[in-house]
Amino acid sequence: MSLDARYVVKPVRKALQLLDVLASEGRPLTLSELAERAALPKTTAFRYLYTLRSGGLVAQAEGSDAYAVGHRLAAIPAPEAAIEALKQAALPEMQRLQLRFNETVNLAIVDGDEVVYLAMVGSTRSLRMEAAVGARDPVHSTSLGKAILAARPLEHRLDGLPKRLAKRTPRTLASRAALALDLARAAEQGFALDLEENELGAHCVAVSIPGSGPPAALSISGPVQRVPVEALPRLGAALIKAAAAIAAKLG
Repeated sequence: MSLDARYVVKPVRKALQLLDVLASEGRPLTLSELAERAALPKTTAFRYLYTLRSGGLVAQAEGSDAYAVGHRLAAIPAPEAAIEALKQAALPEMQRLQLRFNETVNLAIVDGDEVVYLAMVGSTRSLRMEAAVGARDPVHSTSLGKAILAARPLEHRLDGLPKRLAKRTPRTLASRAALALDLARAAEQGFALDLEENELGAHCVAVSIPGSGPPAALSISGPVQRVPVEALPRLGAALIKAAAAIAAKLG
């Protein structure tokens, strides 16, 4: 059945073209690149992108002129090519982190209110904290999920989360207010923490990967006796450098 062109709102259709370009590329694009690919004047493309940003459909990193698909579209499965590019860019950095600290390094994205593990480089120690590739955990109880949430604009950090947050352990932050405060700390310090919130006996620290499409995070996890609270800022600093290197590889 063909559509009647009289009822198509042209500015909306053109804005959707920008989303189509971002989704098909699977990586952040500059305003110039987007305008060229969508055959739009830069000033028009900017206004459409600004409007899409206001609705969380497009994201722009602080101090960057590159745009990426926003968190409101995170529930839409990312193109396989984008997932594969993310894993290929991340794996060398994950291996370097594992060799340096000999703790488990994880790569994950968000799907709704869960994180999905895409890749993992495990510790060689007999006692280690590991999930399986393809496994899922709640966004609010994991450092991976919290790192991705903290990278969102302030007004959209809790979008998509249930009103009542399930407690995985007695330490899980079960109120949205407590989680919002924790995300504010994560945004300020550059890394998010999971202090036995997802699994008793395990600590985890994570950072978001700037400009990744889909939004992703990198983490280091280990038993509390080997990864005490005082060691987490050092791990966080190493993760920030690794995430920046991954972002550079992704363009």
